[in-house]
Amino acid sequence: MTTRREKAKPQKPQINRQLEAVEATEKKPIVNQRKEKFADFLIDVSKYVLTGVVITSLFNDVTDKTTIYLIGLGVVCTTLLLGLTLTSKRKD
Repeated sequence: MTTRREKAKPQKPQINRQLEAVEATEKKPIVNQRKEKFADFLIDVSKYVLTGVVITSLFNDVTDKTTIYLIGLGVVCTTLLLGLTLTSKRKD
């Protein structure tokens, strides 16, 4: 009797297996990606509002600076806190 040798399946190189394992762990669900993008957006909005309020009050002769500062500070705090709570950059 002759025994047939089964053809050996080609093995993937070790590096490719490691890369596939890393890619599988790094993929995040779409919901988390959108949430992180929205969080980054909110943080950027807070920076721009803060910069806009400070620069506007310095260059323009605004009669009611306290109202502008209070509204600006409220918007900055709200968007910054929302952005920071939506980020999922936790230490594992």
